[in-house]
Amino acid sequence: MKNSMTFEEQTEKIVEVLLSDFLEEKLQIECRGLDSQPANVTEAAAGDTSSIFDPVIIASRLQEIGDQYNKDLTQHVHMLAAEMVEGKLEKFGEMVESLSKEWCSYNPGLEYERAFLAVSVRLFKYLVRKVSSVAQSALLTGLINGNAQVRVYIEEHGGWENVEN
Repeated sequence: MKNSMTFEEQTEKIVEVLLSDFLEEKLQIECRGLDSQPANVTEAAAGDTSSIFDPVIIASRLQEIGDQYNKDLTQHVHMLAAEMVEGKLEKFGEMVESLSKEWCSYNPGLEYERAFLAVSVRLFKYLVRKVSSVAQSALLTGLINGNAQVRVYIEEHGGWENVEN
């Protein structure tokens, strides 16, 4: 059965799960909790998920894609956080674009769209940890939905359900 949600609505649901997971991870770190697995990931473990839209599973896959981008983002996040606190929210998209292109230039076989997803998720995760007040789901949702090239890439691969790590 085909999902009736639009690409934009699906992206919003996925990013809401990511934000929830990242905020939970931040809280666990602050509380020095022992359980480091995001709560939502365990809920998605059962059943056939190959063609069903499940934002929890897709968010987990995006986190794995983001983990493939292993550049130290500490310096970038500090600079970005300072600008975003001043209201310069567009700096997030600019930095994602710049880091994605840089990563692709060092890895010729890497598809821009995968790099974009990896960098945006990874940078968003760091941003949530640093300044969660400006790291709202609309920031990442708008960035992904606003990138026509990434949208076409996802749709050509059969939708979010088929985004693999």
